[in-house]
Amino acid sequence: MAAIPKTLVIGRCRRCGAKIRMYDDYYVCPRCGTLFCVVCAERKLFGKCPIDGSQLIKK
Repeated sequence: MAAIPKTLVIGRCRRCGAKIRMYDDYYVCPRCGTLFCVVCAERKLFGKCPIDGSQLIKK
């Protein structure tokens, strides 16, 4: 299995800790800037930020 360069990892999901890579789909909160993976944002959080309640934006 090939190692992924650290430059491609832009962060981790705030809820589950999964690595979010540069070319993956992810969600970001416009107010606080936290990142969420697609699974957590769509299925667990229903598109709302748990910190401030604003609508998450898909990137």
